[in-house]
This record gives sequence, structure tokens and C-alpha cells, in this order.
Amino acid sequence: MSVPVAEPARWLGETGGFWVQTSVLAVSAIAAIWIILANTKQEKRRATIDLVLEQKRDATLKEARALLTRMHESHETNLSKYLDKPESEEYRAILLVLNTHEFVASGIREGAFDKKTYKRIRFSTLRKDWDALCAFVMEFRRVRNSRTLFQDFQWLNSRWEKKPLEADNGNPASLA
Repeated sequence: MSVPVAEPARWLGETGGFWVQTSVLAVSAIAAIWIILANTKQEKRRATIDLVLEQKRDATLKEARALLTRMHESHETNLSKYLDKPESEEYRAILLVLNTHEFVASGIREGAFDKKTYKRIRFSTLRKDWDALCAFVMEFRRVRNSRTLFQDFQWLNSRWEKKPLEADNGNPASLA
């Protein structure tokens, strides 16, 4: 006499073991994707911090920024006059600052750098530099017959102009 063998319970034509295995695989895949995304975000932040630290260590950039700041604070409004003096220290300083901002803005636009982190660190600097250099950029574009020169710098400035950096708390005394 043979003993009848019980059939395993089925759902949608598959056994419970199949569904447990499939569920574990799906959860593992979702966790892996989440970890990859979290690491990518952290790597962007790290790259952004490294970039800012390197900019702070770059003596040539620091000198160029200092010169640009002096020109701007002395209310020198016609920086485009240096377009006729490409060998001048001022022209080289202006281009170095512009190229630095363009590089970072392009990186932010393409997702290589963390825009939130960079904005918190460099908001005022970027906005002041654009205000000082806007006329130079427009004239440079006209002279070079290229509407795309420093377009990412302009794009980032426009975004930040529309949505400025917000204080952490509405009460300035609480920031101390």
C-alpha cells in the first residue's frame, strides 16, 4: 500500500519557495540600487569638497580672485577694457576666475558635483563674481562671436539668483 504524497501549496502556479526566493532577490536588487545611489551622492559631495579645498590652496587662483575683488571693490565697472590687453595681469586674472566658475558650473550642470553643497559654500562668491564679470562676458562673446562662452557660469548664476541660498533658521540670533 502506498502513502499518498501531498502536493506543495501553489500560488499563481508556483510554489511558496519560488515566491520567497523571488522576493529575497527583488529586495536584494532594490537594496543594491539604493546603496549605489547613496554612494554616488556621497562621492559627489566628496568631489565637491575636494574641489573647494583645492581652489583654496591654489595660490594663482587666490591671487586672481584678490585682484578681481580689488577691481570690483574700487568700483571699476568696465572690466571689458581688458579685452584689448590680453597680456595684462588683469585679463589673465579675469579669465582664470571665469574658467574656474565655468568648470564648476559645467560639473554641477552635468551632475559631477553636488549642487547643494557647492551652493552652501560658494553662493556669495559666485554671485559677486558674476555681477563683476557679466559685462566682460557679454563683450567677450560679442568680440569672439560666440554666444556659448561661459554659458554654464551664467546658467548657474541665474538659477541661484532666482532661488537664493536660504538661512538655516529665520532667527539670525539662533545661528550664533
